[in-house]
Amino acid sequence: MRLDVMISAVAYDLDGTLIDSTDAIVKCFLHACDVLGVAKPAREEVVNTIGHLLEDQFRLLTTADPDEGVRVYRERYRDVCCEMTSLLPGAREALERARAAGLRIGFATSKRRDFAELILAHLGVLEFFEVRLGPDDVRHAKPHPEVVLTALERFGVGPDEMVFVGDMYFDALAARDAGVRCLCVATGYNTREELEALETDGVFDTLRELTDRLLDMAGEDSLV
Repeated sequence: MRLDVMISAVAYDLDGTLIDSTDAIVKCFLHACDVLGVAKPAREEVVNTIGHLLEDQFRLLTTADPDEGVRVYRERYRDVCCEMTSLLPGAREALERARAAGLRIGFATSKRRDFAELILAHLGVLEFFEVRLGPDDVRHAKPHPEVVLTALERFGVGPDEMVFVGDMYFDALAARDAGVRCLCVATGYNTREELEALETDGVFDTLRELTDRLLDMAGEDSLV
Protein backbone atom coordinates (compact mmCIF):
# COMPACT_ATOMS: atom_id res chain seq x y z
CA MET A 1 0.00 0.00 0.00
CA ARG A 2 1.40 3.38 -1.02
CA LEU A 3 0.62 5.98 1.63
CA ASP A 4 1.73 8.86 -0.60
CA VAL A 5 -1.11 8.34 -3.08
CA MET A 6 -3.93 10.88 -2.76
CA ILE A 7 -7.30 9.25 -2.27
CA SER A 8 -10.19 9.86 -4.65
CA ALA A 9 -12.98 7.84 -2.99
CA VAL A 10 -14.37 7.08 0.45
CA ALA A 11 -16.74 4.29 1.50
CA TYR A 12 -18.60 4.53 4.80
CA ASP A 13 -20.15 2.00 7.10
CA LEU A 14 -23.56 3.25 8.25
CA ASP A 15 -24.72 2.08 11.70
CA GLY A 16 -22.63 3.74 14.37
CA THR A 17 -20.64 5.65 11.75
CA LEU A 18 -23.12 7.95 9.97
CA ILE A 19 -26.48 6.92 11.43
CA ASP A 20 -27.93 5.82 14.75
CA SER A 21 -30.57 3.13 14.30
CA THR A 22 -29.92 1.36 17.59
CA ASP A 23 -33.42 1.82 19.01
CA ALA A 24 -35.05 0.58 15.81
CA ILE A 25 -32.84 -2.51 15.69
CA VAL A 26 -33.45 -3.40 19.35
CA LYS A 27 -37.20 -2.73 19.14
CA CYS A 28 -37.63 -4.95 16.08
CA PHE A 29 -35.41 -7.71 17.43
CA LEU A 30 -37.37 -7.93 20.67
CA HIS A 31 -40.65 -7.71 18.72
CA ALA A 32 -39.59 -10.75 16.69
CA CYS A 33 -38.84 -12.66 19.87
CA ASP A 34 -42.32 -11.84 21.22
CA VAL A 35 -44.03 -12.90 17.98
CA LEU A 36 -42.08 -16.16 17.82
CA GLY A 37 -42.53 -16.91 21.51
CA VAL A 38 -38.87 -17.18 22.47
CA ALA A 39 -37.02 -15.67 25.40
CA LYS A 40 -35.83 -12.11 24.79
CA PRO A 41 -32.17 -11.23 25.29
CA ALA A 42 -31.23 -8.10 27.23
CA ARG A 43 -31.04 -4.86 25.26
CA GLU A 44 -27.29 -4.73 25.85
CA GLU A 45 -26.84 -8.17 24.26
CA VAL A 46 -28.64 -7.03 21.12
CA VAL A 47 -26.63 -3.80 20.97
CA ASN A 48 -23.36 -5.69 21.40
CA THR A 49 -24.09 -7.82 18.34
CA ILE A 50 -25.07 -5.00 15.98
CA GLY A 51 -22.84 -5.29 12.96
CA HIS A 52 -23.32 -9.05 12.72
CA LEU A 53 -25.66 -10.32 10.06
CA LEU A 54 -29.21 -10.37 11.38
CA GLU A 55 -29.41 -14.13 10.92
CA ASP A 56 -26.32 -14.52 13.09
CA GLN A 57 -27.81 -12.28 15.80
CA PHE A 58 -30.83 -14.60 16.05
CA ARG A 59 -28.54 -17.64 16.16
CA LEU A 60 -26.37 -16.09 18.86
CA LEU A 61 -29.08 -14.65 21.09
CA THR A 62 -32.24 -16.75 20.69
CA THR A 63 -33.64 -20.21 20.11
CA ALA A 64 -35.76 -18.92 17.22
CA ASP A 65 -35.39 -20.20 13.69
CA PRO A 66 -33.07 -17.55 12.23
CA ASP A 67 -34.99 -17.29 8.96
CA GLU A 68 -38.27 -16.77 10.80
CA GLY A 69 -36.64 -14.25 13.11
CA VAL A 70 -35.35 -12.27 10.17
CA ARG A 71 -38.73 -12.39 8.42
CA VAL A 72 -40.64 -11.03 11.41
CA TYR A 73 -37.95 -8.50 12.20
CA ARG A 74 -37.94 -7.07 8.68
CA GLU A 75 -41.71 -6.80 8.51
CA ARG A 76 -41.63 -4.57 11.58
CA TYR A 77 -38.38 -2.80 10.70
CA ARG A 78 -39.75 -1.47 7.42
CA ASP A 79 -42.51 0.28 9.39
CA VAL A 80 -40.28 1.96 11.99
CA CYS A 81 -36.77 2.25 10.58
CA CYS A 82 -37.10 5.77 9.20
CA GLU A 83 -38.80 7.40 12.15
CA MET A 84 -36.45 5.72 14.65
CA THR A 85 -33.16 6.46 12.86
CA SER A 86 -31.19 9.70 12.92
CA LEU A 87 -27.98 11.05 11.49
CA LEU A 88 -25.10 11.04 13.94
CA PRO A 89 -23.65 14.45 14.87
CA GLY A 90 -21.55 15.82 12.03
CA ALA A 91 -22.66 13.22 9.47
CA ARG A 92 -24.23 15.61 6.98
CA GLU A 93 -21.30 18.00 7.29
CA ALA A 94 -18.86 15.13 6.74
CA LEU A 95 -20.61 14.12 3.52
CA GLU A 96 -20.82 17.72 2.31
CA ARG A 97 -17.13 18.31 2.95
CA ALA A 98 -16.13 15.05 1.26
CA ARG A 99 -18.18 15.93 -1.80
CA ALA A 100 -16.87 19.49 -1.88
CA ALA A 101 -13.34 18.07 -1.87
CA GLY A 102 -14.16 16.07 -5.00
CA LEU A 103 -14.25 12.69 -3.31
CA ARG A 104 -16.53 10.01 -4.68
CA ILE A 105 -18.69 8.62 -1.89
CA GLY A 106 -20.21 5.22 -1.19
CA PHE A 107 -21.52 3.07 1.61
CA ALA A 108 -20.79 -0.56 2.48
CA THR A 109 -23.03 -1.71 5.29
CA SER A 110 -24.22 -4.85 7.05
CA LYS A 111 -27.77 -3.48 6.73
CA ARG A 112 -29.74 -4.74 3.73
CA ARG A 113 -29.28 -2.25 0.91
CA ASP A 114 -32.96 -1.47 0.34
CA PHE A 115 -33.38 -0.55 4.01
CA ALA A 116 -30.21 1.55 3.92
CA GLU A 117 -31.46 3.44 0.87
CA LEU A 118 -34.89 3.94 2.42
CA ILE A 119 -33.39 5.40 5.59
CA LEU A 120 -30.83 7.60 3.84
CA ALA A 121 -33.48 8.97 1.49
CA HIS A 122 -35.68 9.80 4.51
CA LEU A 123 -32.74 11.57 6.16
CA GLY A 124 -32.05 13.53 2.97
CA VAL A 125 -28.55 12.23 2.24
CA LEU A 126 -29.00 9.32 -0.20
CA GLU A 127 -27.92 11.40 -3.18
CA PHE A 128 -24.41 11.72 -1.75
CA PHE A 129 -23.75 8.01 -2.36
CA GLU A 130 -22.58 6.88 -5.78
CA VAL A 131 -21.75 3.34 -4.65
CA ARG A 132 -24.29 1.54 -2.45
CA LEU A 133 -23.56 -1.91 -1.04
CA GLY A 134 -25.21 -4.15 1.51
CA PRO A 135 -24.74 -7.80 2.46
CA ASP A 136 -27.20 -8.78 -0.28
CA ASP A 137 -24.69 -7.51 -2.86
CA VAL A 138 -21.88 -9.87 -1.83
CA ARG A 139 -21.44 -13.51 -0.88
CA HIS A 140 -19.51 -12.77 2.32
CA ALA A 141 -20.38 -9.98 4.74
CA LYS A 142 -17.89 -8.02 6.86
CA PRO A 143 -15.41 -8.77 8.37
CA HIS A 144 -14.71 -10.56 5.10
CA PRO A 145 -13.14 -8.01 2.72
CA GLU A 146 -15.48 -8.74 -0.20
CA VAL A 147 -17.72 -5.70 0.30
CA VAL A 148 -14.70 -3.36 0.43
CA LEU A 149 -13.20 -5.00 -2.65
CA THR A 150 -16.55 -4.65 -4.40
CA ALA A 151 -16.60 -0.94 -3.54
CA LEU A 152 -13.19 -0.59 -5.19
CA GLU A 153 -14.53 -2.30 -8.29
CA ARG A 154 -17.63 -0.10 -8.42
CA PHE A 155 -15.55 3.05 -8.05
CA GLY A 156 -12.96 1.74 -10.50
CA VAL A 157 -10.07 2.69 -8.22
CA GLY A 158 -7.14 0.88 -6.65
CA PRO A 159 -6.82 0.14 -2.93
CA ASP A 160 -4.42 3.06 -2.48
CA GLU A 161 -7.07 5.47 -3.74
CA MET A 162 -9.91 4.71 -1.32
CA VAL A 163 -10.42 5.00 2.43
CA PHE A 164 -12.94 2.96 4.38
CA VAL A 165 -14.62 4.67 7.35
CA GLY A 166 -16.22 2.64 10.13
CA ASP A 167 -16.88 2.32 13.83
CA MET A 168 -16.06 -1.26 14.74
CA TYR A 169 -13.63 -4.11 14.33
CA PHE A 170 -15.62 -5.68 11.47
CA ASP A 171 -14.90 -2.54 9.42
CA ALA A 172 -11.22 -2.42 10.32
CA LEU A 173 -10.65 -6.10 9.50
CA ALA A 174 -12.50 -5.88 6.18
CA ALA A 175 -10.48 -2.83 5.14
CA ARG A 176 -7.18 -4.36 6.25
CA ASP A 177 -7.75 -7.58 4.33
CA ALA A 178 -8.75 -5.58 1.25
CA GLY A 179 -5.51 -3.58 1.46
CA VAL A 180 -7.43 -0.35 2.04
CA ARG A 181 -6.70 2.34 4.61
CA CYS A 182 -9.27 2.59 7.41
CA LEU A 183 -10.30 5.51 9.60
CA CYS A 184 -12.53 4.78 12.60
CA VAL A 185 -14.84 7.00 14.61
CA ALA A 186 -15.60 6.11 18.23
CA THR A 187 -19.32 6.94 17.99
CA GLY A 188 -20.60 3.42 17.50
CA TYR A 189 -20.31 -0.09 18.84
CA ASN A 190 -16.62 -0.37 19.79
CA THR A 191 -14.75 1.82 22.24
CA ARG A 192 -11.81 4.02 21.32
CA GLU A 193 -9.51 1.61 23.15
CA GLU A 194 -10.84 -1.37 21.21
CA LEU A 195 -10.43 0.49 17.93
CA GLU A 196 -6.91 1.68 18.74
CA ALA A 197 -5.88 -1.91 19.44
CA LEU A 198 -6.68 -2.72 15.81
CA GLU A 199 -3.92 -0.39 14.57
CA THR A 200 -6.02 1.35 11.94
CA ASP A 201 -4.93 4.51 10.15
CA GLY A 202 -6.60 6.69 12.75
CA VAL A 203 -9.26 6.67 15.48
CA PHE A 204 -11.26 9.85 16.12
CA ASP A 205 -13.83 10.95 18.67
CA THR A 206 -15.92 12.90 16.15
CA LEU A 207 -16.73 12.80 12.46
CA ARG A 208 -15.44 16.34 12.10
CA GLU A 209 -11.98 15.29 13.31
CA LEU A 210 -12.07 12.22 11.10
CA THR A 211 -13.05 14.33 8.08
CA ASP A 212 -10.13 16.69 8.71
CA ARG A 213 -7.83 13.69 8.36
CA LEU A 214 -9.73 12.35 5.36
CA LEU A 215 -9.33 15.63 3.50
CA ASP A 216 -5.63 15.67 4.35
CA MET A 217 -5.38 12.30 2.64
CA ALA A 218 -7.20 13.74 -0.36
CA GLY A 219 -4.76 16.63 -0.56
CA GLU A 220 -7.41 19.16 0.47
CA ASP A 221 -7.43 21.92 3.06
CA SER A 222 -8.78 20.32 6.23
CA LEU A 223 -9.89 23.66 7.67
CA VAL A 224 -12.99 23.84 5.46
